[in-house]
Amino acid sequence: MSEFLPNLPAAAVDARLRAAVAELRRAEQSAVLWFAELMRRRLYRDCGYSSIHAYAEQVLGFSRNKTFQFIHLAESLEHLPQLQDSLTRGEMPWTKAREVVKVATAQTERQWIEEAQQLNSRTLETRVKEARLSTRALL
Repeated sequence: MSEFLPNLPAAAVDARLRAAVAELRRAEQSAVLWFAELMRRRLYRDCGYSSIHAYAEQVLGFSRNKTFQFIHLAESLEHLPQLQDSLTRGEMPWTKAREVVKVATAQTERQWIEEAQQLNSRTLETRVKEARLSTRALL
């Protein structure tokens, strides 16, 4: 990551900000995958914690909500290997993956990945809500 330097020209600030945000997104994707690995193998115990919740709160500084988001995503990735691959390759931000796992099944996984890659985050959230509502209406 490049060092912050004030008073640069607009183009330089824009380029550095874009690079920093891209790096942040890669770090978030990586964090989700490492969290899933730690959880799957129960490595938090080897680190001296009795639960993934305690580890996430005390070591990572996660809120309860963020911990549940990461847990849900980590558990879902075990059953959605194409989504996990997409996340691993950096093709899917973790925030979009978090939305996709709310509706994707083994049969619809590829379709949801493609949709997530084409839509912006807000539109994807709306699409996921609509899909969940239509599924509930069928029940």
